[in-house]
Amino acid sequence: MCGLAGIFIYRGKPVPEVNLQAMGQIMQHRGPDGEGFWESQNRRYRTVFRRLAIIDPLNSDQPILQKYGGGVLTGNGEIYNFKSLRKQFPKYAYKTNGDMETVLAARDAMGDNYVDVLNGMYALAIYDRKTNSLELVRDRLGIKPLYWAEIPSGGIVFASEIKALFLSQLIKPSINENMVSTYLSHGYVPGPETIFSNIKKLQPGHRLKISDTGKITVMRYWQPKPSDDMPRNQFEKKEYLLELLDDSVRLQLQSDVQIGALLSGGIDSGLIVALASHHIPRPLKTYTVFFEGGKIDETPLAQLVANKYGCEHRTIKVNGEDAGEYLWRLTWHSEEPLYDAALLPNYLIQKTVGQDVRVSLNGTGGDELFAGYGRYFQLPIEKFYSQLPIGLKQSVIEPFFKTLSPFNAWKLQRSELFNLNRGAYIHAHSTHFPSHVRNIIGNSSPEAPAAQIAYADSFLKNFSHLGPQTAGLAADIQTYLVEDLLTLLDRTSMASSVEGRVPFLDHRFVEAALAVPDYERTPTEKPKSLERSIAKKLLPKETLSASKSGFVSPVPKWLHGSFGSAAYRLLTSKTSLERGWWTKSGIETLINSPQEHGFRIYTLLSLELSVRMFVENTLPTAPPTETVSEVSDAT
Repeated sequence: MCGLAGIFIYRGKPVPEVNLQAMGQIMQHRGPDGEGFWESQNRRYRTVFRRLAIIDPLNSDQPILQKYGGGVLTGNGEIYNFKSLRKQFPKYAYKTNGDMETVLAARDAMGDNYVDVLNGMYALAIYDRKTNSLELVRDRLGIKPLYWAEIPSGGIVFASEIKALFLSQLIKPSINENMVSTYLSHGYVPGPETIFSNIKKLQPGHRLKISDTGKITVMRYWQPKPSDDMPRNQFEKKEYLLELLDDSVRLQLQSDVQIGALLSGGIDSGLIVALASHHIPRPLKTYTVFFEGGKIDETPLAQLVANKYGCEHRTIKVNGEDAGEYLWRLTWHSEEPLYDAALLPNYLIQKTVGQDVRVSLNGTGGDELFAGYGRYFQLPIEKFYSQLPIGLKQSVIEPFFKTLSPFNAWKLQRSELFNLNRGAYIHAHSTHFPSHVRNIIGNSSPEAPAAQIAYADSFLKNFSHLGPQTAGLAADIQTYLVEDLLTLLDRTSMASSVEGRVPFLDHRFVEAALAVPDYERTPTEKPKSLERSIAKKLLPKETLSASKSGFVSPVPKWLHGSFGSAAYRLLTSKTSLERGWWTKSGIETLINSPQEHGFRIYTLLSLELSVRMFVENTLPTAPPTETVSEVSDAT
């Protein structure tokens, strides 16, 4: 796992001066083990690479130049099936023993179809010296990031992180005002847009081709779909899924450096640890988080799994002061705002992991493949309410609740969407800022623009023949998983120069899991019923019977201390209020009810810090050390 950046200028356009070294240096955390540069003779293509050496550490420096072809490759991530690809393409003149060079071998033999044989997580930039053209490619699930922007004079810049684009001095930082409302709706900005004007994400399973003259073509080469190879027998399905996951773990254990694993105490990470422990000859290093003052403590469950498999286990403690200490630094790493307060515990756990190992496995993706969230099931009260007579609801119940509690009235209205518009239902279960909360903060933008609901609904319709739950999983795989969970994983692991690997997101396993009918995945409408059955022989009964919790940060408790005071000062400062996104009275209402609105305050604070860091202040070229309180004092 590494960092890459580059610039490509169209034919006949002026070639600007760009400090590629600065663009690479600001991503040093992604690749502390080395740096590489390459530029074409006409200087219309230039690229920089920062390396985190995992496989073939001595010989696989980048960029890689194809010996007998025109390809120049810069790649971030891992190609897990590189050994089989070397056997499949033996005629290629290999110069390294690493994984990334097999991309060029496959491309040389298969042309455009080379992406079909890659199994891994990757963001690729391939320049063709013969045609003076460029191709950018992102892995199927979006595990590795890749950003790009057109420059006014004629060309594009691209990078693994947005801040490298800003350091090119060719892109002026500014906020895309249209995406502020979208962020409040989702808690992230869905691709291909970002919170910043003119900067795009290359979406998962997509490739972007740029011709010599500047013609840009974006193509989708993969999307989630059910596997055609799934056995019909239910027992055989379980065996098939376990075999695929085990093979994914086996492939992702390939490394020339030591590997560890995150262990939350849940089924997903427990299953990964169980399978990994069978493949390595030494005790696996595992890590979990304990929240001081939190309502949930998964450390005993994590310890049970660690003991069962003889792991070297460590527990990392997180408290409210850590939020104030690290959030400004984490804004620098995450770049775009993110509502997910798991950013902090994940950063702290990866910080500890980075002291011991260079690679960590984790259970990301299990919830989206085995229905681990409540939004995949209609709540009992919603089911009951949706069956009541319409006249009774409209004339008596809804008016009563609107007067008594706007929040409960909104939840009742949400229940009607389950059968009418499942896309809107999923959105309503996911948003932190429904209309009544936007009214509180004084934000008049629409809660859920029709395009956003249609976006979610389009995923659901593509999978409707498999059942509404599978359709919901497919929607989350292409939105929430990518924009929240995988972004969070990439930023927090890379901040400590750790490669985070996700065995559940082997595309073969994803396709197999999506081929399971709803009634077999959760026959009793209990989350993860099928996964519990698959893991029955591998995990302690306490783990299998426990309810899902995960890294749930106690944000309401954090707001009672100095962190809450700093958040209030920032959100009610003159600079903040002049943007017109919220009002002082609205912030006061939210912050005075931390139990109800704590995560909303955190969501707004994340946006506030991103704007200050990347648009209104001078961008630090290294991770800043100021606390949130110190930032607020400087306003």
